[in-house]
Amino acid sequence: MNRRHLLCSGLFFGLLAVASPSSAKDAGWDGVWEGTTTKGGSIVVTVAGGQVSYVFRGSSVQVNSASLAGGKLTLTVGAMNGVVKLTKSGASTASYSYSDSSGGSASATLQRR
Repeated sequence: MNRRHLLCSGLFFGLLAVASPSSAKDAGWDGVWEGTTTKGGSIVVTVAGGQVSYVFRGSSVQVNSASLAGGKLTLTVGAMNGVVKLTKSGASTASYSYSDSSGGSASATLQRR
């Protein structure tokens, strides 16, 4: 293995570690976050071991991407690439907002259980 290969590999894996959803664990996001939107839709967001799942109104919704920046956990979800934003408002609470390109929106306060 030459030095260039080692340098490129190190850079790649370093960037992967920074961009990985497992960073959500480091920021204290691990857990099950639940709540109900102001319109009555139930929400469950689970963060565990670098994996994120999203359930809305009892149905699992595909998580297309997840990122953590500035203390906010942002997900793109479903076929319409809806955007879910979670922002911690306390040790066990987070604000939730959802929006999509068709004008759909929702908000809630989630509790970690």
